[in-house]
Amino acid sequence: MTHYRPRSSIGIFLRDQLAKDFGLETDMAYTVEDFKREAMRDLMEDVLSDPKHLKMFLDRLVAEDRLRELAPEERLRGLAPEERLRGLAPEDRLRGLAPEERLKGLDPAIIEAWLKQHPRHDH
Repeated sequence: MTHYRPRSSIGIFLRDQLAKDFGLETDMAYTVEDFKREAMRDLMEDVLSDPKHLKMFLDRLVAEDRLRELAPEERLRGLAPEERLRGLAPEDRLRGLAPEERLKGLDPAIIEAWLKQHPRHDH
């Protein structure tokens, strides 16, 4: 430790971490994996112990990463039907529905008017 000269900020951090954890001398090998494990543990303890830190941590996570962990039902919870359908093309909204389901709720007069404008030519 006394002869080590760090060449980067990570080297300085590692040197300081080793000095803090083991003093200037150490009998056991301290691997990069050990460092990662301890750093993650320290970070999680810090983040979980303070609600402000937890909020900062969660705010920095990419929204897609957070959503990926949720079930589809959880992702849609609290959204109005219009919001759930926003961004879907009309054909995607109706995909998988039987014709009767597609027409459900429409005024019969609207259906009749459409049929008059689009006569069938298959007979």
